Amino acid sequence: MNINKEMILFNGKLYKSNEQREIAEAAAIKDGRFIKVGTLAECQAALPEGDLIDLQGRLVLPGLIDGHTHPETIAKSRWRVQMPEFDDMHQMLSFVKEYCQTHPVSEVPYFFGECYPPTMFDEKGPRKEWIDEYVSDRPVRLQDFTDHACWYNSKALELMGIDKNNEETGMAPFFIRDDKGEPTGWVLEPLPTKDYEDVMYDKIGWHPPTTVDEKTLSPFLDFLKKRGVIGILDGITEGEEAMKLYYDMDKAGRLNMYYEGTCLLESFDKLDACIATLRDWQRTYTSDHVRIHTVKTFLDGTNEMGNSASLEPHCDDPDKANYGQINMSEEELINVLLRLNQEKLDLHVHVVCDRGFRTACDAYEKAKKQMESEGGTWDIYMELAHCELVHPDDRRRPAELGIIINWSCHWAGGYFGEAAIDYLGQERWNTMYDFTEMIESGAVVTYSSDVIGMCEEHRGDPFLGMEISSTRVDPEEPLDPEQYPGSVRPPERARLSVADLVDGYTRLGAIPLRLEDETGTIEAGKRANLVVLDRDIFQIPVSELHEVKPEAVMFEGSFLFSEFDAEKK
Repeated sequence: MNINKEMILFNGKLYKSNEQREIAEAAAIKDGRFIKVGTLAECQAALPEGDLIDLQGRLVLPGLIDGHTHPETIAKSRWRVQMPEFDDMHQMLSFVKEYCQTHPVSEVPYFFGECYPPTMFDEKGPRKEWIDEYVSDRPVRLQDFTDHACWYNSKALELMGIDKNNEETGMAPFFIRDDKGEPTGWVLEPLPTKDYEDVMYDKIGWHPPTTVDEKTLSPFLDFLKKRGVIGILDGITEGEEAMKLYYDMDKAGRLNMYYEGTCLLESFDKLDACIATLRDWQRTYTSDHVRIHTVKTFLDGTNEMGNSASLEPHCDDPDKANYGQINMSEEELINVLLRLNQEKLDLHVHVVCDRGFRTACDAYEKAKKQMESEGGTWDIYMELAHCELVHPDDRRRPAELGIIINWSCHWAGGYFGEAAIDYLGQERWNTMYDFTEMIESGAVVTYSSDVIGMCEEHRGDPFLGMEISSTRVDPEEPLDPEQYPGSVRPPERARLSVADLVDGYTRLGAIPLRLEDETGTIEAGKRANLVVLDRDIFQIPVSELHEVKPEAVMFEGSFLFSEFDAEKK
């Protein structure tokens, strides 16, 4: 890292990202902080001995924050087979067969392939027998790229001990079964399958790498920093070893970003244990840049898999009785919020559909009122991640209640295809991913990538996310232009402005990390975190945002890298 404690950046367009969205021409930096932001003359008066670095007219943003991503999940997936992109099941299974033919069981005892699109199958999902026809000599798992579903062959189920006679345990039922009770091989919300896979690993005498180390973690973190990201909120901190790794990297001077961890609350009855774990991690692994003060929980499933908590019955149910699943009642969530407020711990909630969203808002509103009626103060944030389908009556409630919203920008086009239509219907599908009313009403809306595997690691690029949320077109996964003109995902009115997106990646993005007094804007007193861009994102066509290249990134006054010829005077 290039350390330069005193400098003045000048002749640039420094977008402060404050509420007024002001632009300055220069910034004076000393001891890792901005000490003056304004004109060159003002900065020279504040720092007469500072080195002058000519930005040559470039646009500068505050360092960006990814508000929900999964670095350890990506790190742990590096042993898996990254399959080419397939739309046809037979082509994909032919690839799996050929791979297994050239890699014997002694070399690859377990084939774990990533990723297939959720649109490949209908609401009944795939079957184990379809893989068996191609590979039956070893266990096989194929992963849906949403990470909320997977598909096993018969060998894998046999080795895991999954049959019609056993009962699963975990956060929710997840092994899909036919009308005879036989597991089909399709699994929804596969996070709790680890215990079953451990049984399989013991039987085959092989275990995948389960630890995260700097070698496997750093590539994704380095990618984020190269794209201007200087802070992240982890969607789930995957154990104490992960907290220790971030802490050790920071103490060694190799992290060079802010890390906010989250401790997973699997169910209401595990709240005490979750808090105890989080407190232990806080005591042991808190540093200048590594902290954890957030609990994470899942309130519902996914819209594409048909297990989201809906206000209307799912379309695929002829009895109109299936409203999806909700993992915590309103009363339980109220009690969680009251307890976390007592502990001064924030809550980050996975919620994708309108019933889950309303339940979260109702619980938060009632918990706050109860606390206020008892003469207490409300001290915590609740952030709702994803919020893909929100009833119109609830869109202004985040601003009214002080609830933070997080949206993964690169989902706004055709990334998940039309799979959710099978459960929500076309009319409701056409209203998804619309955050405009929330923003207009004054809600804090932050942005993220939520990438979970190597197959989508590159989509952690915030500028790709900005493009897709501002165009509603995914350049990699476009919708059918014959059905959706220009491949634009409806509703077109939901296109977000670049200014709103930058705010959510900077000033607003710092709030859930509890860093709003330290970073997120280019203002005197804040830490000197910034990204220098090769073009002005406020002037170029939004369809070119994915081509934007950061030419320099600064973290606390030191350049992590710089690729432009800055004239130093």
